[in-house]
Amino acid sequence: MYLRRIQIIVIGLFLFLLASCGGSGGGGTAPPVNPPSDPAALPITAVNAQDITVDVLEAITSSIEIIEIVDIIDLPVVSGPPPGLTKPPFRDIFIEVVACDTGELTATWNDLDDNLQISTGDSFDIVFDVCFSADSGVTIDGTTSFTGMTITGDPFSQIPPWGLAMTFGYDNLSATDSFDTVILDGELILNISSADNVTVSMSITANALTAQQSGESETLAGFLLTQTLDLNALMQTINAAGTLTSTVFNGSVMFETIEDFVVMLDDNPSAGQMLITHATSSVLVTVLDNIRVQLDIDLDLNGTIDETIVVTWAALDIE
Repeated sequence: MYLRRIQIIVIGLFLFLLASCGGSGGGGTAPPVNPPSDPAALPITAVNAQDITVDVLEAITSSIEIIEIVDIIDLPVVSGPPPGLTKPPFRDIFIEVVACDTGELTATWNDLDDNLQISTGDSFDIVFDVCFSADSGVTIDGTTSFTGMTITGDPFSQIPPWGLAMTFGYDNLSATDSFDTVILDGELILNISSADNVTVSMSITANALTAQQSGESETLAGFLLTQTLDLNALMQTINAAGTLTSTVFNGSVMFETIEDFVVMLDDNPSAGQMLITHATSSVLVTVLDNIRVQLDIDLDLNGTIDETIVVTWAALDIE
């Protein structure tokens, strides 16, 4: 069933979030909220520079993972309404109620131009009502939506040139497993296109996206990520900037990419540079190669590097 697939991908999203936060599957221990006196709290120092770098890089990679898990490009082109959806007479609204193992979800497709295909202007709203999946052990509650669709060419079959823009919305969308609960609020805006199916360009924007777990909260704001994927060279370049506010380090940092990160295949980045700045301190993150990363710490923002740390990507352990 078409909307059953939406249930599966949303569960997949939350399994990723639960696992990356230390929950899911009964393994791991969620980190506690850092009190203001904790040495991991801001400002940036040699003690916490590595942890803050990890938090920022994980927030950036999580935005990409969320889009990849949803994998909207793989949605099928439909010649009629998705199976199971019913359409009230004289209206362009399709509704399906899907039974979960317990609870249910209600999906609504607004086929704006009434052409029975996913096209520009269409939108989806999915309301989870304590929807439990026995396979994953996850219960989902709350609302998510796919809106603002702008479609050029055929992005679903990926016949070039093609493009797709849309907004993923999360309204108090929660997932609970036997270990913990993750809650998402806010939205991600996706724009992806290709002129030749050799180079794929993607951008992800977030005015504000908040994730909460175990009393901790992190918010991405003013966020823009651009990614270019060369399918022939199997190389991607990534540039990201924004603000991350977190109870993990009790404050906010701004980050901006100085030199694009370069990633070959599924390896660690082999080049790139990012500046992470607090109100009174900063850390310049420089990729030395696919093994090592250099952290240059400016304790008072006077432009002089006070301490330098070289760590491995393995030590950073980006989820």
